[in-house]
Amino acid sequence: MSNLLTVAVCISNEVTLSDFVQPIEILAAINSADGLGPGMEAVDVPFKVVFEYLAPTMDPIVSATGPAAATLNPTKTYAEVEASGQQFDILWVPAGPRPDAFTGIDRTPKEEIDFIRAQAPKAKYILSVCSGALQLALAGVLSGKRATTNKAFYRVITEKASTAKDIEWVPKARWVIDGNVWTSSGIAAGSDMALAFLEHLAGAKLARQMRSIVEIPEVSSDYDPFATWHGLA
Repeated sequence: MSNLLTVAVCISNEVTLSDFVQPIEILAAINSADGLGPGMEAVDVPFKVVFEYLAPTMDPIVSATGPAAATLNPTKTYAEVEASGQQFDILWVPAGPRPDAFTGIDRTPKEEIDFIRAQAPKAKYILSVCSGALQLALAGVLSGKRATTNKAFYRVITEKASTAKDIEWVPKARWVIDGNVWTSSGIAAGSDMALAFLEHLAGAKLARQMRSIVEIPEVSSDYDPFATWHGLA
């Protein structure tokens, strides 16, 4: 692994902020591993992470909750990355515009799907939160793999929106790992997955210390009460 990991956070209007804001703060612990805070032991992590927030345009991104919530300024457009030939090490894909609940028609900008499709073959890791799994499915990333997604939208995504028939959708899972592809259930599950991913990248010691700071109880990848809530298990 090189001494720098580049992370592309793939966003567009109607993104779910919670799908990436806290997870990215968790992963950014790698950059402060020499001292997260009082009482925390330094951890030797031989690399840093740098984040880019990519969108179709440089206009401020309006989240799924509308203009009343915080907006986010992208750092680059998908077209700029394509033109530069830059390859990212990690793709982080939060939920974007929700598919139509009746028809399953997807509303994700084409630029985002094309970017994921182009970057995926050489990316070290690809992670999605919530219905971000739909973007991965549409980009062909999940073909032949196990994956999960938000349970409230599970049937829409797996039965209507995703046309790929060779995806093994897992109805009961907090997160699923298949090779270098990680997919989580809805919103808060993304932070659980981020802590597991942090441990994978930088070790259990740093992950435990970061968990103590964000105060997220540890759960297993198969912990999923919401699958039962939504009649999936």
